[in-house]
Amino acid sequence: MKVAPNTTVRVANSEVASLELDVTAELGTVRLLPRFGEETVLPLDGGAFDWPTTTIAAPNAVTVEWRAPGSEDAAFKCYVEVVSRHYFPLDALKGYGDGRDDFEALPDETLWAARQAATDVFEEASHRSFVERIGRIKDYGRDGLLAASHDLREVLTDGYAQESDSYLKRAGACGPFPRWVEYTYGADEIPSAVSSAVLDLAAYMLRPSNRPIGATGESTDAGYIHFTTAGRDGATAIPEVNAAIQMFGAGERFVW
Repeated sequence: MKVAPNTTVRVANSEVASLELDVTAELGTVRLLPRFGEETVLPLDGGAFDWPTTTIAAPNAVTVEWRAPGSEDAAFKCYVEVVSRHYFPLDALKGYGDGRDDFEALPDETLWAARQAATDVFEEASHRSFVERIGRIKDYGRDGLLAASHDLREVLTDGYAQESDSYLKRAGACGPFPRWVEYTYGADEIPSAVSSAVLDLAAYMLRPSNRPIGATGESTDAGYIHFTTAGRDGATAIPEVNAAIQMFGAGERFVW
């Protein structure tokens, strides 16, 4: 799979992945700098390398330095977020709808991007992650609680403690401010309905639109047809996906 410089891609340890930087420059090695664990230097084969799924534990955040042959300096960088699994395997998208969409003919980069986009939309709209991830929030030193992500698991930064499912508090002397506070968060499992909803959303994103951009309805001989529109009728243009977001999501959160 080709990745662009200075971008972040999500890799799951449950799925084999080969990464290649989308540049014309000649590259020889990569250096992996994980948030947790030891750094690793790997050779490139045809400009690509297989992601070491068994040596970098999830959740993790890895800086990937791409280096020219014989050089120890980073010519390019990209970033990899490591999770335990994706919301659905790529094969499920390739064979979506009994293969009638012919998604299997698309490059893996296209399918991967659609899955990532669908995952981002679902998580952002539901205010939850259904896999364990690393999060962070900036503490400016003001009084009060720090609003973190839902489904908090563990506080990683010293001097802070978990106050509730989605709030942190200072537990000792911190400073200087502002400073980043890291933690892990995420639900224990992915419900089947959530997996199906994200798969439906990814397939929808890959299909060509059959209506003019911006259209909210259409007059026909049978009457007026109302189109479900993302952002107006819900987070997405698919009512079933919107229902899954409401059912399994954390809902809105207000602080005053």
